[in-house]
Amino acid sequence: MRVLLTGLPIHSHLVPAVVPVARALRRAGHEAAIATGAAMAAEIERHGVPVLVLPDVLAPEETRPEQLADSVPEFSLEKLRQWRPELTGPLSLPLFNGALTARFAANLLEAAKDWRPDVIVRETNEYGGYLAAEVLGLPLAVVDIAPLIVRLIPELTERLNVLRDDFGLPAIDSFTHAYGRLVAGLLPERWYPGALRTPGHRYYRAPDEPGDQPLDPAIANLPSDAPFVLAGFGSNVHTLLAAESELMTIAVEALGSLPVRAVVALGSDRAVASWTGPRPANVHLAPFVQQRLLLGACDLFVTHAGFSGIRESLSAGVPMVALPLFAEQPENAARIDELGAGVQVDAAGLTPDSLAAAVNRVLDEPAHRLAARAFQRDILGRPALTTFATDLESLA
Repeated sequence: MRVLLTGLPIHSHLVPAVVPVARALRRAGHEAAIATGAAMAAEIERHGVPVLVLPDVLAPEETRPEQLADSVPEFSLEKLRQWRPELTGPLSLPLFNGALTARFAANLLEAAKDWRPDVIVRETNEYGGYLAAEVLGLPLAVVDIAPLIVRLIPELTERLNVLRDDFGLPAIDSFTHAYGRLVAGLLPERWYPGALRTPGHRYYRAPDEPGDQPLDPAIANLPSDAPFVLAGFGSNVHTLLAAESELMTIAVEALGSLPVRAVVALGSDRAVASWTGPRPANVHLAPFVQQRLLLGACDLFVTHAGFSGIRESLSAGVPMVALPLFAEQPENAARIDELGAGVQVDAAGLTPDSLAAAVNRVLDEPAHRLAARAFQRDILGRPALTTFATDLESLA
């Protein structure tokens, strides 16, 4: 079986889930490749997965703001440079772009002439693969890396129909048509609100691939004299924050005021080297952390509520303080709060005291830990994502 996976050229969209699916398919004896933009090609290939480079598919940092106008009319580079979440709250980012989706689909159709896939598997945010599968008459599946994001895209069905018409396809009645015949949910069913569950959903245990490197000794050797807290806000946040933002300072001050042992990932080597903020004795500053490896040793995760981080935290049975910053993260944070696996904190108006209070609440109330542990057991009861390869065979 020849499986072509598609994803936007963004690390967090591809590496945590799409790459492991491709690797699992290849281990099962199938031919699998990932089609995406050039910006992610080298990194994917380092994981041993072939890449079909789509020449007109650009990463966010390669895209001009004016190209995003049909998604977020008020979006501008100047607005982005001024973003201070502690003042204004979550950032509104483009979640769907018709022109870029059409370009992805056109490039993919050209690439498919030679590669000849039997099945196309797209990640949730990428719709060019959906259009290409429809044009080619191929079965479609989805790796659901952002289950709640569709609730934030206005008029998604209508926007897909505009693109379908451009490609000579008949109109559809619901955006759920783009889910295809099989959806790989990476958290158990109860994460999904009822309206987002479809007959094609199946739920899997994502692979734990923390890598072969041992934990950073500077972190491994930290004292074990207090609850251990990890704070990280994703791989993109340091490129989005305005230079004047005090988000990281607030996080460090909050954790420094508590009887905890904490690690704060600032997001880059430069951020650590240029740090002029507080340096509490109980807080270790790092550019990046081996998050999947470290979470199993944590008592609490302070997170921006990206889906991959949530999945990794719940897989480790670790409750969260969710501080949503952009995209569907407010929806994710609200879901964490609703399901009891942590608490949501608003970014706007954030202070060290308010963040410290939220951390204390989660650490002091056992119900949050118990809810996270219950999720962990539920995840452990799901079939491994390698089963997805077998389920795909039924489509082909």
